[in-house]
Amino acid sequence: MNRIVDFMKANQNAIELILAIVLVLALVLLFVVGLKYEKKDLTNSERIKKMTAITVLSAMSVVLYYFIKFPLGAIPIFSFIPGFLDIHFSAVPIYIGGFLFGPITGSIIVIIRMLVKLPASSTLGVGEFSDLLIGLVTVLISSIMYHKNKSKKTAIRAIVSIIVTWTIFSIFSNWLFVLPFYMGLYGEQAVLGMLMVIPKVTAENYMLPYLLIAVLPFNLILSSLVSYITFITYKRLSRIYNNL
Repeated sequence: MNRIVDFMKANQNAIELILAIVLVLALVLLFVVGLKYEKKDLTNSERIKKMTAITVLSAMSVVLYYFIKFPLGAIPIFSFIPGFLDIHFSAVPIYIGGFLFGPITGSIIVIIRMLVKLPASSTLGVGEFSDLLIGLVTVLISSIMYHKNKSKKTAIRAIVSIIVTWTIFSIFSNWLFVLPFYMGLYGEQAVLGMLMVIPKVTAENYMLPYLLIAVLPFNLILSSLVSYITFITYKRLSRIYNNL
């Protein structure tokens, strides 16, 4: 892992440029496919309305990520959560876009959020890449499920799928590459120092307590809050959009 971190540090600009080019190409492809297959009978004015909605939802996602977030550990009852785990609601517009138009539109918003976040990354893009994967997996599953049968029961099942998939995926991503990469990037002792707020954490056993006591409840809380806000706002925003 240290060799990978050193390589990424030495080639940070090149890696970010390549990643940005790949994401832009994926974005263009998704726009073309989305316009062709998601509500493909749209008129020109309806296509413009859809593009405007995607732009607004993407902007909302970025704003919610940068300006409306706080560390869960700052709340006394969650003081065992490390300070680098922030609560933010930037995924709400992603799921609204997925429910409103389909999985391709939801994926477009995920990628736009990633592109905007990438230049300000403090993790060489690894934290953002993890968010990208979680966003893509959850919006694809939930929006495909919802669009097969648009009903309240299906919406509830889709919301539950977001919570379950998000939580499971976050545990595996932190275990397999996110936390090991952070230790290589910032130094093992520095990261362990932040993990010491977790009960019974030591330098020998930090991974399991981190996953079970910090990552699991944090992502369960975050995904539940995001899913609940999506559930109570989607129909209202859908009526507004359809009435425009």
